[in-house]
Amino acid sequence: MSATEKQIIYNDLYFRIIAALISAHIIVVIGEDETFFHLLVDKDYYRALSFSFIIAFLLVNLVYWVTRRLDKKNDWKQHKIRRLVLQFFFAFFLPSIAAFLLAYGYFKAFGYDIWHTWYLRYDYPVIVLMLLILNIYYLSFYFYRKWQITETMIADQAITNKEQPKGKAVFVVQKGAKNIPLQIDTICYFFHDGYNFLRTFDREDFIIPQSLDEVQSQFNDKQFFRVNRKMIVNFSACQHYEPLEFGKLELFVTPPAKEQIVISQKRATAFKEWIEQ
Repeated sequence: MSATEKQIIYNDLYFRIIAALISAHIIVVIGEDETFFHLLVDKDYYRALSFSFIIAFLLVNLVYWVTRRLDKKNDWKQHKIRRLVLQFFFAFFLPSIAAFLLAYGYFKAFGYDIWHTWYLRYDYPVIVLMLLILNIYYLSFYFYRKWQITETMIADQAITNKEQPKGKAVFVVQKGAKNIPLQIDTICYFFHDGYNFLRTFDREDFIIPQSLDEVQSQFNDKQFFRVNRKMIVNFSACQHYEPLEFGKLELFVTPPAKEQIVISQKRATAFKEWIEQ
């Protein structure tokens, strides 16, 4: 999955709570002459703070909810202009209107006319500024997380490429005047029988000009294993193995080899580790 396709996750509940609380406090104390410590013992402060916090928290979560929905279908990188318009309308303009309506309802509930208060002069600009900062925060967080995701994917890919051994995908053989490319997965083993051969899972044998040492150096160690001086086997060709005397092993492959495949005691441990990969 690309970095663009990955959904940004905003695990910021505590941030939203703190942001709403700070905003509510600023809205309550702006224009007041009392000190902070006087406000701490004023019950009217806590009443006003509670209602302001509810409004602020609703607005913060509205911006959060809208931002998450827009992230799903209107990615900033893919739809810049469209996303900017939608973000402005749904995450800034509408919350600003909602803030006024909520405040209007709050003042009306306590018998005040909002038009005859200092709300629109002092409090409302603070709320609009809060909404703007909140949108800037989510935009910055979006690009920061995209950068993190991209860096992580690059690092993971580099590790994968480093850990994955290089190997040929095709081995070219000759049959008469024809040069035939064989997929590596179709080769069951390479062996020496007077000449060097490879055998496919279709039981076809082809003479190869390379030595088995050269063949071994061309393939990754996870797919092919040098079981002895005369044979290199594909992992998929191994059926089972049985113990022999002195710590040796006998390997059985498909299609069957002409001669018994004996793995020396020296190679047995490495073979077991390879076969159990």
